[in-house]
Amino acid sequence: MSPAATLATVLLAYLPAAVSPGPNFVLIAHTAAAGTRRAAVAVALGVVVAGGVLAAVAVFGLGGLLARTPWLATALRVVCGGYLAWLGVRLWLRARATDPPAPEGHGSAFRRGVVSNLTNPKAAAFFGSVLTATLPPTEPATVKAAAVALIVAASAGWHLSVALLFSSPATQRWYARAKPALNRVVGTILVVLGLALAWTP
Repeated sequence: MSPAATLATVLLAYLPAAVSPGPNFVLIAHTAAAGTRRAAVAVALGVVVAGGVLAAVAVFGLGGLLARTPWLATALRVVCGGYLAWLGVRLWLRARATDPPAPEGHGSAFRRGVVSNLTNPKAAAFFGSVLTATLPPTEPATVKAAAVALIVAASAGWHLSVALLFSSPATQRWYARAKPALNRVVGTILVVLGLALAWTP
């Protein structure tokens, strides 16, 4: 298969995984509707960077490090799962708060995006199986690097679009009316995902 055909296959495999709703979509959309456009963009960029890291790990076979050190993989899973659950509890506690939330720093929003994607089971499934199947280890390093760059570009296009769409004034006005119920729904999703991640081997 030619390099162009290989990259096209990688892109076609990645796009459905990227656009299907999951924890990243929920987090970006909620941040955009409840906060500011800049915070939502920062979360989206965190998701994109983490996706690039996961793609590089899968493509260049660096995942062997975690395979050789299971205690490190377990520690990362527990810490990241606990962080997601903590974010969910915070949303529950603020579900009926009438005062506006304190402005979130871009660094904090970026870290939330990174953690969301690194702990996303859907992302792990794609990068751990689908990507490695569509990009054989025999491919040249240049093709592998191009595949990672292509995934990062596609991820940026999609996740930044979600951030911009959901941070529109109309969406934010709708969110202000539905805030208590939506915060509880999103908070519950994050708590369940976090606990499942932390306790599932």
